[in-house]
Amino acid sequence: MNQNINGNTKVLGLIGNPIEHTISPSIHNLLATKLNMNYVYVPFKVDDGMLDKAIEGARALNIQGLNITVPYKEQVMDNLIKITPLAEQIGAVNTLKYTESGYVGYNTDAEGLNISLINNSIQLKNSKIVIIGAGGAAKAVGMLCAREKCKKITIINRTVIKGEILANNIRQYYDVETEALGLDEIHKISPFDIAIQTTPIGMSPNVHDNPVKNDDFYKKFHIAVDLIYNPSKTKFLVEAERNGMKILNGFQMLFYQGVKAYEIWNDISIPEEILKEVMTDLINQ
Repeated sequence: MNQNINGNTKVLGLIGNPIEHTISPSIHNLLATKLNMNYVYVPFKVDDGMLDKAIEGARALNIQGLNITVPYKEQVMDNLIKITPLAEQIGAVNTLKYTESGYVGYNTDAEGLNISLINNSIQLKNSKIVIIGAGGAAKAVGMLCAREKCKKITIINRTVIKGEILANNIRQYYDVETEALGLDEIHKISPFDIAIQTTPIGMSPNVHDNPVKNDDFYKKFHIAVDLIYNPSKTKFLVEAERNGMKILNGFQMLFYQGVKAYEIWNDISIPEEILKEVMTDLINQ
């Protein structure tokens, strides 16, 4: 972190609830240090019903950039003067950039996940994908899978109507087979390739929770991805690994979506050697 905070220091931050588990400050403050930029990044817990005031206050305080996490990725869109085409397609925003007229909304989740999957030799093309959840993160995942020409998308969600809405949104932009099922219909799923868990269920401090408790489910696929990064191995991933699957948590996705956000805020492209240094420092921490 910048140890020389002064009158020229610019503020970046994270809005969400909960935010106690986040490692985003470590990522962005390390980036600022490596790039010798006078920024400081801090987390802001925003209680239910206070988002409008939080965004208004952030603008008044000249906060230059914000990340948005659970549960505000969709709701925050009402507070923005402009939304990029990709974020509008996804229907969720995770990055805000300050302008004199107001904040502009972006979504870097899809690109962050895509880089993470490529780095771990996980191919979406021609794969049958099951997405667990239908919130803001699931929207980014669904659009990414369709863009990368997956074979089929099945959305599993407690509230089926939310899954159906997401499936319909995907079909508006891409010609891919999609369906939505409730958690109580999980037994209907045919064998597939990749499960991507997008809900906050199992995130610290509720590390004993698991969104899918059906034992047969874990015998139907080969690769399990959980967007949660704290803990590093959720109950969902533990169960998948126990059944012999390749597993991947959300750390790299978080890192690369954060990198993309930092580049947007500062209109820069961060050199690969800096990214490797920051990633190494984070892993060592």
